[in-house]
Amino acid sequence: MKILPYIGFCFLMLCALCTGINSYNRTKGLIAQDVNSALEQVLAKMPDNVVTTDTIRCYRNCLTIAELKDTAGIAMRTVRRDGRLETKLVAEANCSFATTFMMSDQKASGSLLMVGMLWLLGSLWYVRRNRPKLIVQGLSYGGIVYHNDMFMTQSGEQIHLTPMQHSLLEMFITAETHTLSKQEICNRLWPKKPDANDTLYTLIRRTKPILETHSTLKIESDRGKSYSLKIR
Repeated sequence: MKILPYIGFCFLMLCALCTGINSYNRTKGLIAQDVNSALEQVLAKMPDNVVTTDTIRCYRNCLTIAELKDTAGIAMRTVRRDGRLETKLVAEANCSFATTFMMSDQKASGSLLMVGMLWLLGSLWYVRRNRPKLIVQGLSYGGIVYHNDMFMTQSGEQIHLTPMQHSLLEMFITAETHTLSKQEICNRLWPKKPDANDTLYTLIRRTKPILETHSTLKIESDRGKSYSLKIR
């Protein structure tokens, strides 16, 4: 669920982008429609395919978009029609991308962009506010912390252990060298059991993956005489 706020931000940004592009293309289409309509009106008044100053002046007066009156023009183009070349008057808006973008209505995309930025700031604040605080008290070794008779990760997440695993790890982490002899462990955990070697081996085997998952620690055996808790 931690990634959900960022998915929401990306969705809002995508909506803002699509809305902005759609508005830009719509404005571009309106510009093309306006210049072509103005050209048709001019050709109706001045049927000769001769572009003069009066033609340009009349053409620009027919434009309905004020921003085009200083840039729009008429050009003579050679086109191929029915296998032969012929000249044709075409209307040109002569608008740059920036000009077209400024003419387009970007209020909706701008609003979505603003909402997206506010969403991102709120998400960052929420994630930061709910991020687990680092534990500064207790015994810390290899990425785990022993505090208030509990084992936790550096971020405060509790490591779930069986009572025997808890006792074994407590012995390791409180030992000065983090090394324990087999006999020391057996006497502490199974004082009434004559031979607890197999039980100890099973306990060690089941504790190893838990340590490796939540920390950078590993349990090493020294020729079957002792076990050490070491950082990988």
